[in-house]
Amino acid sequence: MEGHRNCPVAPRPVPLSVPGSLRVERCYALLGKGGRDDAPAGRVELVLLDEERDVRNALGWRFAAHAYAADGLERELRWHVLGWRMADGSRPLGDYDLVDPDLATIERLPVAEPTCSAGGEDARPQLAT
Repeated sequence: MEGHRNCPVAPRPVPLSVPGSLRVERCYALLGKGGRDDAPAGRVELVLLDEERDVRNALGWRFAAHAYAADGLERELRWHVLGWRMADGSRPLGDYDLVDPDLATIERLPVAEPTCSAGGEDARPQLAT
């Protein structure tokens, strides 16, 4: 057997963007480089996507490949993490992925948790357990 490539029930990979993409975000995509387990944790700028495919940028935290928290999020809204950039401007994974929010598979993206509002810049996020 040659793996899931020939399996009719395995999900087909969706491209991050295509030459005709009308909207492109430059970031480490969660379905690309940004979803790697060995990517650095720390303070990041998150590229967030809601169910209507609106995009929002927010400062936040990356803890692991599927654990993120963002500043200023309302608890009642669900913002999925499309990708991220290091807050200090560094690019530890090289060039950014080009990501089209309209092509993203939303159900495969983690949801960003809101950080606690008290404490300002140094406030640590309260992640759901």
